Amino acid sequence: MMSDSIAIPSDGRHVSGSADAEATGAIASPPLIDVWSRSGSKYRVRAVVLLAINVLLFAGAGAFAYWLRSGELFAPAKDGYRSLLWQTLRGVGQGEVSLGSLLIGPISVQEAPMLIPILGLLMAALVSIPILVAILYRFWSSLPFVAVVGFLAVMPWLAITLLGSCVLSSVRPFRTRFRFVSALLGLVPVIVYLALAWNGTREVMVGRIDPVDAIKFVAPWVLAIVASAAVFAIVLALARLVNYRPGAVTPLLAVMFALPVALFEQYVGRDELYYRLLEKLDAAHFAEVDASVDLARAAKRAWERHPLPRPAYKVVHEQAEQKWLFELASDLGPVQTELARHQTEIADRCDWFLKYFPLSRYAPNALYIKARAKDRRVDLLEFRRTKWIRFYEDFPNQASEKAWRMILENRPDTPAGTVATLRLSQLDARDGDIHRAVKRLGELLSRLDRQESRLATALAASSRKPASTRFGGLALHIPLDRVVLEARRLHALLASNNDPLYGYEPMAGPRRKDDPIWFGLLDLDPRSDYYVEQLSRLKARYPNCQIEDNIDLEIARTAVAAADRIALYQSLLDRFPDRDSAAEVILRLGFELEMEGHREGSLTAFARLERQFPHSFWCAVAAQTSRLGGLVGAARSMP
Repeated sequence: MMSDSIAIPSDGRHVSGSADAEATGAIASPPLIDVWSRSGSKYRVRAVVLLAINVLLFAGAGAFAYWLRSGELFAPAKDGYRSLLWQTLRGVGQGEVSLGSLLIGPISVQEAPMLIPILGLLMAALVSIPILVAILYRFWSSLPFVAVVGFLAVMPWLAITLLGSCVLSSVRPFRTRFRFVSALLGLVPVIVYLALAWNGTREVMVGRIDPVDAIKFVAPWVLAIVASAAVFAIVLALARLVNYRPGAVTPLLAVMFALPVALFEQYVGRDELYYRLLEKLDAAHFAEVDASVDLARAAKRAWERHPLPRPAYKVVHEQAEQKWLFELASDLGPVQTELARHQTEIADRCDWFLKYFPLSRYAPNALYIKARAKDRRVDLLEFRRTKWIRFYEDFPNQASEKAWRMILENRPDTPAGTVATLRLSQLDARDGDIHRAVKRLGELLSRLDRQESRLATALAASSRKPASTRFGGLALHIPLDRVVLEARRLHALLASNNDPLYGYEPMAGPRRKDDPIWFGLLDLDPRSDYYVEQLSRLKARYPNCQIEDNIDLEIARTAVAAADRIALYQSLLDRFPDRDSAAEVILRLGFELEMEGHREGSLTAFARLERQFPHSFWCAVAAQTSRLGGLVGAARSMP
């Protein structure tokens, strides 16, 4: 390219640059092929400044990509960051750092389709910008962008892929004179990478989605490829138009960074992300654990440490099991300590969510997660039976009362509000306020009956199949049928057992802590190791009380052998054929006989239930489970 500058000789005469070049035989300037082709200092300074701005904008896009998966903006500040990065490189990284996690969690594109354009544009920015920088600023200038993808976006395999893409598009002998073709050539390794990511995501989602919805999991990657090609065309054309002056990349990069962020804020929302992360943390903290393998290993190590002659392995195994049970029950044991820590962490996360997103539609859900976390206890009986460490939450803790009240005040007609009503009624009854509990439960059941009646009428009019649940929750997965059954059972117990001699004292306790038997039936945790002993003491404390049949029913339910439970149920029916517990006893007897293979006895029991208690809700439960063919499952899921 010939210079058009004016040379001023020492004698003051003006001579054109071209004439001077011709006179001196100067060689023409090299053609402009990239930003660094201009040797002027102002161009170099401008190129460096704009390149730094591009890096900062791209770092924001990388941080946003990691934030979508973890809720954290700066990945290197995360505890265990190095381990996380290394595991990802080895291909066994945690779900939050995999590319597929952008599609399936914390927010799934199946639940929020608006994520498809957001993720497509974001991935297009992460892919196209390093390739364009390699072409327009030369290969070495693309290294900071590749580093952002690897270390800030925590996508090391994508970064390695982009490194190869940058080499293909800008380094001889791969680069071509047609820069758009070079850019498309650099896109080939990325297409292979995204195809592999799609296959991995598809394997994870097999059997969990409708085949029609599978398009949602490939659409972001298709959009990313198409958008990348469009960005290549626009930026390269703009660079050619301005004769490769610095600044062609920056405006489009700013748009591609700002647009996904704006779309996410407008159509998805930060509260959606943080709530999904809260759900994920709750599930991780209180996941069921099979302890049988660890228990067997501990027993084997203990047996091998015994001096010869060793005792029988069975004896050592039983001792190890008792040690585990003691640690599970002890407040200072590792499981209980970890449970308390997790409960505190979940409560703090819920409080943070409610502080910053008080108007979110997920605010009641956060309250529900907090209340449920505070109610969780280790199920020792389950560990005895199956050697699984599981938790239960149907015996509420006083610490959860405030959260349950807030749910009931703000969302009484939701599934969470139904659970809150039951839990508050349980707490009220244990505090001795039986009348308040009865009133609260009565209002709940009346409302549910009206809703069921309206639903049945609507379904009959439209001839549609009934829905699987009565209410639609926001990803809480509340077992509403079981909760409603618990509420009906508690309401029947409270409403039918105002003892003429003792009043409600056998159920709620004497309210005097100095009494040797200060507790009532509702104060006792059915999963406690001392439950049967406490029931026996309660029965002796209030002889011939009106809830004697209910106490005996609880004792019968705790029997280990099915034959013992059947015998106790039959004895109960012989002694209390017309008490309020009789309908439940008949139903449980029918379930037990069914599970033991006594089909005729089971049918006889259900016929008696329908004949003797046709209007009882227990009769309705028997009819419903019989139609669904799920008697065994219903028996195991009953409260």
